[in-house]
Amino acid sequence: MAMRQRLDGGTVAMIIGALLATAALPAREARAQITAQTLIGKAVSDDAQNQEVTGAINRFRDRDIDGCRAILERAKSNNAKLPPPGVMMAMLWLSVNQLGPARAELEDCVIKFSQDPEPYLMMGDLAFQDRRVTDADMLFKEATRLAAEYTENAKRKRDFDIRCNAGSAAVAEARKQWELAQKHLQAWIDLDPDNASAHQRMGIVLFQLSKPQEALEQFREAKKLDQKAVQPELAMARLYDDAKKRDTAKKLIEAAIKEAPKDPAVLLAASQWYLGQNDLERAKAIAEDALKLDTKSLEGRVVRGAIARVARDYATAEKFFYDAHVQSPGNFPASNSLALVLIESDDKDSRQRALEMAEANVAMHRENSPQQVNALTTLAWVYYKLGRREDAEKILAQITQNNALTTDGAYYVAKLLSDRGEKDRARKILEEVLANEPMFATRPDAVDLLAKLKKDAP
Repeated sequence: MAMRQRLDGGTVAMIIGALLATAALPAREARAQITAQTLIGKAVSDDAQNQEVTGAINRFRDRDIDGCRAILERAKSNNAKLPPPGVMMAMLWLSVNQLGPARAELEDCVIKFSQDPEPYLMMGDLAFQDRRVTDADMLFKEATRLAAEYTENAKRKRDFDIRCNAGSAAVAEARKQWELAQKHLQAWIDLDPDNASAHQRMGIVLFQLSKPQEALEQFREAKKLDQKAVQPELAMARLYDDAKKRDTAKKLIEAAIKEAPKDPAVLLAASQWYLGQNDLERAKAIAEDALKLDTKSLEGRVVRGAIARVARDYATAEKFFYDAHVQSPGNFPASNSLALVLIESDDKDSRQRALEMAEANVAMHRENSPQQVNALTTLAWVYYKLGRREDAEKILAQITQNNALTTDGAYYVAKLLSDRGEKDRARKILEEVLANEPMFATRPDAVDLLAKLKKDAP
């Protein structure tokens, strides 16, 4: 995780990443509930075929891999329009997060069905998820070449053309080749004009091409097609915010509230934006309006707790984080934040609970977990507050060595350095973080510490 740790998640990269998750690429779909429709729905519509493939899925779930493959091979031999057996097997493996066997199936499929574009599309999607953009680019190009020559199944060919353009657009977006991305996204929209994700991604690209009005129109079209899509004004606000045009972003945030005053999701996003700007009063007011609309909102409780924590109103923060944790014990933001609030208490039992929660989160979020660094950072701070400074230093040193320090973690490191007498190093860290980050949870503490270090400096 980079040092930048924003609450609103409004950067271009994060928006694109979220939208790519809905781009209808099979490797992502397969990780949801697997059905016959998932495996063959984009190839044929046949109840008898569905029953046969469902039987294969049941064999796979019973760990009869050979039996599953035999059924799929028989189904393919009886109906040439079906995807290759290796493609369907790969999707089954992906549904249980087994990337190795999935890749092996696709590699074998490339040999046995050398003219089928789908193995290349799936491997391209997997490469892109691993941030191997050049590999993804080459795979999508080969899939595009094969798709142009493919004639076996018109339904599959249309799906291939859509996915080739979606994948190639993703590569161009990652490389910030906005004009090329626009070309591929327009081809996707021409093929599938009712796809909200395509319009959302086009909106982002058009914004990057300095066409804000056209971008807004694309976001509005996406909202018409899918009511769960981001509010158009909110999507634009996030893009302007990322471009450091905060005044324009603020106007759009308020416009989003005006357009959807009864939508808790819009209000919470607006509240988080104001929190990111250190406008705690406005953030609090909007978050409370959202909670009035949805009193049991998990996200609402976490956001309201975050605002209270930044304001150092630990009693209120504890209440909201506790309620969120009880509502969803597995929710990491709730449990992690609750631990950080409890460790600020003078109550011995509360501090012990903070330790237990922090250690439990670290045990739960190990390697490859997106929450690993945050969990470790919290545990380090809990150790420090409990007087276990050496344990805290070991954790933070490892995180720093891996270039994974969060903004809060930077403050914790500065605090440790200050305690050790390395006040110049601590001051430099704080000055850099405070200059670059408008808001993070421990910013008030960082401001106070920097002021003290400057006052004490010779």
